[in-house]
Amino acid sequence: MVGGLAKEAGTKSGREKAKRVIIGISGASGTIYGIRTVQFLNELGYETHIIISKSAEKVAQKELGINLIEELKKYSSNIYIQSQIEAAPSSSSFSITVGGMIIIPCSIKTLAEIANGIGSNLLSRTALNFIRTNKKLVLVIRETPLGAIELENALKLARLGVLIMPASPAFYILPKSIDDMINFVVGKALDLLGIKHNIYKRWKG
Repeated sequence: MVGGLAKEAGTKSGREKAKRVIIGISGASGTIYGIRTVQFLNELGYETHIIISKSAEKVAQKELGINLIEELKKYSSNIYIQSQIEAAPSSSSFSITVGGMIIIPCSIKTLAEIANGIGSNLLSRTALNFIRTNKKLVLVIRETPLGAIELENALKLARLGVLIMPASPAFYILPKSIDDMINFVVGKALDLLGIKHNIYKRWKG
């Protein structure tokens, strides 16, 4: 069933709360980044709460030939559609029980809504809660080229402490497959939340 209920705040220790992460998947190209993030967090023992947009569902069907919700159900029971504005993540009382939030991929529309304080859906509203409560928020931007408007929106958020990360794979890891390049981007995003992993080969000089 789409839309899992959040557990009551205060029922977990601080360490356990840190192992709860919100993943947003918006309608930019690259839904595989979001799926792979959820997969790795599941393997690492994290409780994930996933917010997806209708556009993300369409992109996943187009790029991967899959039903995004059914795919994510393999890894999490807490899945929300962005129109579910009444869902648990819409409240800042929920965001304070979460270790961090990553929107991956983050569309330019979602970036603009967050940068301008427009909480018209669950995804942007949840992100705004993270800014209000000074919690870690990572936006993995998947767009090119970037114009002045997009750069100004990103700068506005960066000045508020939001971590802006372009979905740019590196080549010093000598990738042998597309999977290697996907994993690098996902691993970098998890690094920004302070999550320990061995998803990609790190630079050692």
